Amino acid sequence: MNAGDQSRHDRPAGAAAAASDRGPRPQILLALFATGVLAFNFPLLMVWDADVSVFGLPLLPVALFAIWAALIAALAVASERRPKAAPPIVPPILPLREGAPQPPAQQLPTEAP
Repeated sequence: MNAGDQSRHDRPAGAAAAASDRGPRPQILLALFATGVLAFNFPLLMVWDADVSVFGLPLLPVALFAIWAALIAALAVASERRPKAAPPIVPPILPLREGAPQPPAQQLPTEAP
């Protein structure tokens, strides 16, 4: 057992669930990978192989760069942190000591009528 295994076992159960909520979903990453494989594969690249120029540049390299940039942009959008639900209001575990400063009062969420 190495140090990495030990720290993984010391985490509370909620920490493992919280760690899995970060980052993009695996399904989105798999879809982006498959899109990249298909976009950079032979049959679809032949669509861009024409005697056309864009701003004086051949179409194929411009299309390759545009596809590459679009995949990076899609990955950046997918990697944005997902919004988390509001944390539940939990009462303090230990009673407060006499004379200790009081924490700010927690307000319960109110429903709109």
